[in-house]
Amino acid sequence: MVGEERPAPPAGGDKAAWRAWAKVARAAARARLGPEVDAAVARHLLAWDRLEGARALGVYLAFGDEVDLAPVIAAAWDAGRLVAAPRAGPGGVITLHRLARGAALERHRYGQPEPPATAPEVPPEALDVALVPGLAFDARGHRLGHGMGYYDRLLPRLRPDAAVVGVTTEDLVVPSLPVEAHDARVTHLVTEAGLRELPRD
Repeated sequence: MVGEERPAPPAGGDKAAWRAWAKVARAAARARLGPEVDAAVARHLLAWDRLEGARALGVYLAFGDEVDLAPVIAAAWDAGRLVAAPRAGPGGVITLHRLARGAALERHRYGQPEPPATAPEVPPEALDVALVPGLAFDARGHRLGHGMGYYDRLLPRLRPDAAVVGVTTEDLVVPSLPVEAHDARVTHLVTEAGLRELPRD
């Protein structure tokens, strides 16, 4: 039944098995935690000195059971930071566009909200911090997405010194995920339990 937790796939489970598990686990976490998880994640991010010092912040616009970054986005606007959000284009390519307070959003065919196509494009290398969604993450920063490869193409285009933060719930952080050579990693994770830097080896 949707919303019920179930055990993670056994070691050796492929990405399809992990995605099926993660969708159920994430829905269960959202049902259990509700908006409290959004508030907790926002508190951890807004207390982080790396975010405090950022001039340009990459965000995502929450869809479905994803952690909602609305409080973080509002605080970034209040602080005068440039805020950029993704648009999913053809060929699995993401472009980043300036997200303006009060601007009307568009809806991608898959359902996620996006900045309008007329919003100014922001080069990935301009970002100091990027907040990234995912179905699940592991302890070394590997990310499980929906299989379209959008973020695997985007993240390598960020500056090497940019902080790349996977945003999720603690239930969706697992010891190890199946990994392919093209899979991009995050440098940090933030959940309702806190923010942590990940090993880079």
